[in-house]
Amino acid sequence: MKLLVYCTIAVLVFAVPAPGLSQNFQKADASPAISARMNADANSGDSARQYVIAMQYYYGRDVGRDYAEALKWLGLAAEKGHVDATYAIGFMYQKGQGVAQDYADALRWYRLAAEKGNDNAQNQIGYMYHHGWGVQTDYAEAMKWYRLAAAKGNYAAEDNIGVLYEHGHGVEQDYAEAMRWYLISAAKGNGEAELNIGNFYQHGLGVERDLNKAMKWLQSAASKGNAEAAQKIRAINGGSGQVAQHE
Repeated sequence: MKLLVYCTIAVLVFAVPAPGLSQNFQKADASPAISARMNADANSGDSARQYVIAMQYYYGRDVGRDYAEALKWLGLAAEKGHVDATYAIGFMYQKGQGVAQDYADALRWYRLAAEKGNDNAQNQIGYMYHHGWGVQTDYAEAMKWYRLAAAKGNYAAEDNIGVLYEHGHGVEQDYAEAMRWYLISAAKGNGEAELNIGNFYQHGLGVERDLNKAMKWLQSAASKGNAEAAQKIRAINGGSGQVAQHE
């Protein structure tokens, strides 16, 4: 089971990202004429346009994918205080996209974004402390940052709080509390939380073992592209690939 959830870089085309849902970037899509106009706007110093241009290069929309060029535009936007650009730079340092992977620099950019209330950055900081990336593993610190992000409705952070309770990391192990957080996250459509709930029912962790309920949650997670959930379904069904009913 995947133990942690961390955000992917989050993009909105002309607006600020939706809290919690900005774990996924929305891809900028524009015609060449619109792209040319946006470039002109970006050169004039509009941070929102600069951010959009960055995302076009990040995803290769109407231009060749170019992480270095994306990072350049993100830097221009971040200089003007664009919080999502600031977060995105941290993500690119974390992943080593367009720049050498550097957890210390990733954390520095995340902190800048988190200071401005960016919930994705707050979750990422928690993840880094949880996983020991560029810092000493510190579950209490991870929980602090997860709770800050969860207070804003960040579903990845909600799931990660559940993980800490499930494994007793920095807190007393509590399956009921873990399940409560997984359900909060799953209610927002988080497939990773659905996977974790399915796992609880499959193995009877804090709940009565129930393969039918496990399958329901795993199928929902798999329908969202969760490969681990799909693998579990196949294993429960004996590798048949067919959805079986379990008494």
